[in-house]
Amino acid sequence: MTARKKILHLQLLPLMSGVQKVSLDELAHLDPARYERIAVCKCEGEFTEQLRRIGVRVHLVPELERAISPRQDVRAYLALRDYFRAERPDIVHTHSSKTGILGRLAAKAAKVPTIVHTVHGYAFPAEPRPAIKAIFKLLERKAGRVTDRMIVLNDTDAAIARDMLGVPGDRLAVLPNGVDVDTYAPAAPEQRQVLRQSAFGIGAPDHVLVGMVGRLWLQKNPQCFVRAAIQVAAQRDNVSFFMIGDGEFRGELEAAITASGQADRIRILGWRSDVPALLKALDLMVLPSRWEGMPLAILEAMSSGIPVIASDIPGNHHLVRDGSDGRLFPLDDADALAKATIDLIDDPLKRARFSAEARAKILAHYTLSARMNKITAIYEARR
Repeated sequence: MTARKKILHLQLLPLMSGVQKVSLDELAHLDPARYERIAVCKCEGEFTEQLRRIGVRVHLVPELERAISPRQDVRAYLALRDYFRAERPDIVHTHSSKTGILGRLAAKAAKVPTIVHTVHGYAFPAEPRPAIKAIFKLLERKAGRVTDRMIVLNDTDAAIARDMLGVPGDRLAVLPNGVDVDTYAPAAPEQRQVLRQSAFGIGAPDHVLVGMVGRLWLQKNPQCFVRAAIQVAAQRDNVSFFMIGDGEFRGELEAAITASGQADRIRILGWRSDVPALLKALDLMVLPSRWEGMPLAILEAMSSGIPVIASDIPGNHHLVRDGSDGRLFPLDDADALAKATIDLIDDPLKRARFSAEARAKILAHYTLSARMNKITAIYEARR
């Protein structure tokens, strides 16, 4: 009997945000008879709970930190290197910037046979401080040199990897994220009405529900969502806004919402485990991010038949076609976001058309099953 190939995924935090969902989906859809599945992250949380539920072995490295700290980062690097040497995985698959750099360099030092990395959007091009930007770019180049296969989610990031970081084209794979189109599917009208009432306490069928799914931190730009929501709520009575997620900006956002007098119609729900059901009940989804690779939040909303209004940045505009299946607005322009939201609130026929186009696009191009066939091929490729 052939020994199972040992696949190790490295993440940082155990939150169930988009990056962690990508790992969870990939590990869940690998055949456990062929692959021994391991995940490494900083500490326990919902992500590790769900990993164990599907039979994935979990290892914690508490030295990992999101903030840049040379001393702590060296400790994390050494802890990862020593664990990889002891565990001897066949493949280490890293995700995102910080863990991607530390994990790839540690895997190389531990002589891991194959190193795979997924870019979930490059952060350094948006870094305003030249010195910090140069350091991040240098580290990405160094990690890129030891990467056997780099997965990018769109052509823009492929160009950055190739032209700015020097990653050879034959090591790059442009592989969009995928979504489980059965879990994230439009609800029947009767089910949708029940969900609206049970999840959000709103029964009126003509009341528009607008959501944002994501971590409340710098990348996702939740302040833009709140500024636009305050404007729209002051102009339309038939709309409510919901933020599904949590993070360091929550207190600041709640203070702004309370000060606006719209706390009854703009609510922060925190992290939720029932996102598929919540999406089915929404009418619109907003993602005002500053940078993205290919956000699962957009894919899941579109698969659920929910039109998306997104910032016009790489990653978002690779998914949303303005005026066809959703709307795009200039980055951090809350006035433009409010205008686009009001336009769709006032036009249910346009929302219905966008909904049908969004679902059709996902079925044609962004299914999880198609993505997993390509991931498996990468794992099985001979060097």
